[in-house]
Amino acid sequence: MTEQEIIERLMENHEEFKKLKMEHAQLESRLEELYSSKRFFTTEEEIEIKGIKRQKLQLKDKMNAIVSKVKKGELVF
Repeated sequence: MTEQEIIERLMENHEEFKKLKMEHAQLESRLEELYSSKRFFTTEEEIEIKGIKRQKLQLKDKMNAIVSKVKKGELVF
């Protein structure tokens, strides 16, 4: 099973993974919104952008850990 197939199955059958993926997508949308609105950012906006990027990375790490467990056979769904 490819990684993409694992992700698709997790999206269908694993609530925690689905929640993480949706949260990640919402943060990505917020980043796109910020980047499309202006070229220069206030200090507060820069702090928000860094926080969003940090959150996205944490979510991605959690999703990758779940995928890794599936690949190792430690998680069956």
